[in-house]
Amino acid sequence: MDGDETEAQAGDRATDHLANERTYLAWLRTGLSMAALGVAVAKFAPGRGMHAALSGLVLLGAGLTLVLYGTLRYNTVRRQLLRDSFAPARFGAVVTVTVATLLVLISVLLFL
Repeated sequence: MDGDETEAQAGDRATDHLANERTYLAWLRTGLSMAALGVAVAKFAPGRGMHAALSGLVLLGAGLTLVLYGTLRYNTVRRQLLRDSFAPARFGAVVTVTVATLLVLISVLLFL
């Protein structure tokens, strides 16, 4: 009986770590996509000059913000899972997404 419980706990732990990794990859994919969009806007927007460059730079910053938060959160959750003391994030994701959204809105206004 104890062996079965140990295997179940190990399976749950693996599932938790894999979920953490998938979440990190989603943050990474979103941030890199936004950063790539910033580079594309800065490089390929015809006739926009400095507005396109500033808009692209702001989008790049928003994307890197998402990547940074995702990386920090992934490592925090990984350490918590290893200690069996998981605590959900309270405001980190909300603040990060709010900042990124504001940066995107600023980028759009700069581009217009």
